[in-house]
Amino acid sequence: MLYVHYTDSVREWAYDRESQIGSLDKGFDEAKERGWTVINMEKEWKVIYPFELKKN
Repeated sequence: MLYVHYTDSVREWAYDRESQIGSLDKGFDEAKERGWTVINMEKEWKVIYPFELKKN
């Protein structure tokens, strides 16, 4: 399984256990318990929306 950690407030949203937008307590806890892969959106995704790619 894959769990997306939304960390990119510039391109999308950034929220965590203690953010104003929402909290991810249950999700993070379950991901850890079940050995899921947690990815960091800001660090691991170059493109979030396909239309961001510019073709010349």
